[in-house]
Amino acid sequence: MLKTLARAAAALAVASASLHAVAQTSYDYLLLAASWEPGFCASHDTPECTNLAGTYAATSLSLHGLWPNRYDGNQPFYCGVPQSDIDLDNAHQWCSMDAYPISSATRNTLSTYMPGVASCLDKHEWFKHGTCSNSATPDAYWNEAAGMISRLGNTSFNAFLQANAGKTVTRNQLLSAFEGAFGSNTRSAVSLKCTKTNGVSYFTEAWIAVKTNATTQFPSAASLVTDGNTQGTCPTSGVYIAK
Repeated sequence: MLKTLARAAAALAVASASLHAVAQTSYDYLLLAASWEPGFCASHDTPECTNLAGTYAATSLSLHGLWPNRYDGNQPFYCGVPQSDIDLDNAHQWCSMDAYPISSATRNTLSTYMPGVASCLDKHEWFKHGTCSNSATPDAYWNEAAGMISRLGNTSFNAFLQANAGKTVTRNQLLSAFEGAFGSNTRSAVSLKCTKTNGVSYFTEAWIAVKTNATTQFPSAASLVTDGNTQGTCPTSGVYIAK
């Protein structure tokens, strides 16, 4: 009886691993969600916002997530994740979710480029999105994402945000700045996100579509996907870049 149960458990484990592997490869491109934290913090009172001053994220685009994406809009989520963690995630109880294997070196890197780790954002992102990626381990996933964010911080698009912090710009100015950094005819690769708070449209994020096999080439024009299906939310004018 015990042997039968053990075999059944082993078969379930193999089946789960196989399903996980299938889900991991079933997407078309990646979305790099880059946060302009001063804009995010205009409407949020989270630990990372309380301690934002003087950090990398105070003046540079930081990491929200790296999301497997599909052209049909049916995105893969929670690949092989226990229902208990899914329930906690949906309840925004991220810090109560299970621990996952990540090295101290990677966690230190994330603490720079992903301020949301102070609110356990990394758990939410790993379990919801990272488990469906082609990355072999959490370390591989996060180091890839952090490397992309670091290189994004060296672009003229990031410099445009820094130079215009505290000012109001148009959506076209933001798109032109992106195209100036990434190359002509690349503006369709980015979705600009804004949040309206107290009558002000704050620039909060840039979602950038990237080819799955070209993440190491990012931020080159050749690494971008320009026919994705995500839409921006920023108005044509009156976009405030917070500082």
